[in-house]
Amino acid sequence: MNSQALILDQFHILNHIDNYGNIDLRNKPYTELPAGLVIQGNLDISKTQIKTIPEGIDIQGSLTATNCGLKKIANGVNIRGYANLLGSKITRWPKGVKVGGYINLTDTPLTALPPRFKVKGDLSVIRTPLQNLPEGLVVEGNLYIGGSKISTFPATMTVKGNIFLGGNQITKWPANLELGGAVAR
Repeated sequence: MNSQALILDQFHILNHIDNYGNIDLRNKPYTELPAGLVIQGNLDISKTQIKTIPEGIDIQGSLTATNCGLKKIANGVNIRGYANLLGSKITRWPKGVKVGGYINLTDTPLTALPPRFKVKGDLSVIRTPLQNLPEGLVVEGNLYIGGSKISTFPATMTVKGNIFLGGNQITKWPANLELGGAVAR
């Protein structure tokens, strides 16, 4: 990676947009995105030092932020597709961030999810230090928790797909569990 970091501005962004509105910044030296940016397609910030997705960012496609410096997503960010944050530095998922598909938080330092968190696809918290799932969690796909610190589930939880424990031992199950699939150990 280039040792001289750059702030992505409206002029530099033109070098990274394709005909479909996707912005590919993989392995680029940028450290910041401009606030209020509307991305017509997907955004890929993998292997960058970008630490924040600022307020007002509207991603009409998906966000790929794997193995990067991303620590924070500002409230009000909209992601129409999925959010793949595998190997990023995110520790908390903020309230008010809308995602239209799965959320992959595998191999992150994640410690907290917001109350009544709703995921419109799969949710993966594999190999994270996360100890608790939020009360009222709704996952419209599968839930993957293997290698996390989760050993108890909240009192109320909905998983419309399967729950993959990945070897985790659950000592407390929800009193009110809506499960659409099966539990795999």
